[in-house]
Amino acid sequence: MIICSVTCADNLHEAKVMARMTKFHMPYARVVICLVERSMHPAALNVPWFDEVILARDLGIPDFETNILKYNLMEAVCSIKPDLFRFLFDRYPDELNLVFTDTDVIPYAPFDDLLFALEYHNILLSPHLIEPFRDPWIYLSVGFFNLGFLALRRSEETMRFLEWWGQRLYSYGYNQAPFNCDQKWIDLAPAYFDITVWKHPGYNVAYWNLHESSRKIISARDGRYWLEQEFPFVSFHYSGLSKSLHYHLERCIPDHENSLYELVRLFQEELWIMGKEELSQIPWSYDYHMDGTPITAEERNSYRG
Repeated sequence: MIICSVTCADNLHEAKVMARMTKFHMPYARVVICLVERSMHPAALNVPWFDEVILARDLGIPDFETNILKYNLMEAVCSIKPDLFRFLFDRYPDELNLVFTDTDVIPYAPFDDLLFALEYHNILLSPHLIEPFRDPWIYLSVGFFNLGFLALRRSEETMRFLEWWGQRLYSYGYNQAPFNCDQKWIDLAPAYFDITVWKHPGYNVAYWNLHESSRKIISARDGRYWLEQEFPFVSFHYSGLSKSLHYHLERCIPDHENSLYELVRLFQEELWIMGKEELSQIPWSYDYHMDGTPITAEERNSYRG
């Protein structure tokens, strides 16, 4: 199994935490990081938990250096996911299963249930919610599926899906309506491809689904965490760490003795250990021309045209 992610130099501290935790719980997994920078940043080298670091420009995307100029950092990182999947399937012909996680999706248990599901399904998508919610309007704009976590099994159907998704993100991966980067397109995918909605409550837990009764940690033992009905708590998505996560955590889980509070604290602490203070200040190389002058919003819009 390959677990892959896409990041820029200013977020390598998160990538290090994700990779370290992945290796701790799944030492058999290969961790591959795709770096969206003009050149390899020294902070991405000699990281013991990275099996390989690949520059986005080396994925074989046509006219990459020109095409990426129409995207801001977030859009660029999201837009190359299909190309990374295709690159890794080609690069590692013996690997059957690829799992993508954002760098802020941290594993707390092996992906055993996921690997079992991939024995029978080609494409597993993670929905934002698995229980009906009184206020679903936001998901009409951002998309029903969260693309910070998805898993694919090598198959003809998977490659058809990646080709379709990649074509759309090459041209229309904008962080604005109606696209919302890579996510809104995926609302269409179940109509075209053999898609499985991965509803395991222990995967991709995040601030937007903490209100769901099935997502709450109710016990901890032997270094593992458990939800209702003995479902394992497998991964947490630390999106919104600076604001939204803490707001929803207090609102949905007022008991500060819940294990999730300690996990959030430890994650924040490890980010600093991994160099957040220094790395988060690194400017994105694709925000500048080769001569060092900044790329303006007007110039990005001209590339979009």
